[in-house]
Amino acid sequence: MADHLSEEEQIEAVKRWWAANGMQTILAAVLVVGGYFGWQYWEQEQQLQTDQASNAYLEMIEVVSENAPGELLSADQQTQVNTVADQLKDNHSNSAYAQFAAMLKAKLAVDNNDLDTAASELQWALDNDPAPATERLARLRLARVEAARGNVDSALQMVQGIDAEEMKSSYEEAKGDFYLLQGNSGAAFTAYESAIASNESQDPMITNILQLKISQVLPPEVVTVETAEGSEGAAE
Repeated sequence: MADHLSEEEQIEAVKRWWAANGMQTILAAVLVVGGYFGWQYWEQEQQLQTDQASNAYLEMIEVVSENAPGELLSADQQTQVNTVADQLKDNHSNSAYAQFAAMLKAKLAVDNNDLDTAASELQWALDNDPAPATERLARLRLARVEAARGNVDSALQMVQGIDAEEMKSSYEEAKGDFYLLQGNSGAAFTAYESAIASNESQDPMITNILQLKISQVLPPEVVTVETAEGSEGAAE
């Protein structure tokens, strides 16, 4: 009898608990299940967007790869590349592929001596939250474009105070080029010297170019000595 009453009491306790908490339990279960499937849908959608961006970028690369290295694209090829790049920028602006596409557009613009467009595309890449390595590359290219546009002071400012990491040699070389454009051969020498010291490239052409550049400028102490000697001669 006691066992029978105990079972009835348990059933009543369950009924009371369900009356008080049943709806919340159902709601929690719905939220958990809905959240799981919602997360799955979000992941699938993200993967779909990534695949679409990747395929579009590969389409651009295929067009560029049709030509030999250094060969300029035809007008039709450039139109193809620019069209796909604009679609990537419009539809996948947060994707790294869109940033790469903007940088490729900038390269084509430089090939056509359209420096304004090149600067605009590189700035777009920088403004759309690129990964650190992409940011360093886009910044360096933009600095060189700005220097070519005659904005040497701005170009130099863009590469100052940057932790360039694996691109340190390239950044130092750019500084040397910009200093040289300003007529500061001493600072150019120091920058080229730093570029050579930090060069880890196995490409002998890069090493030879750096050696050639540093041979064309005088170290700071030589400049100082020559200036002093010139002043003494003038005084005599």
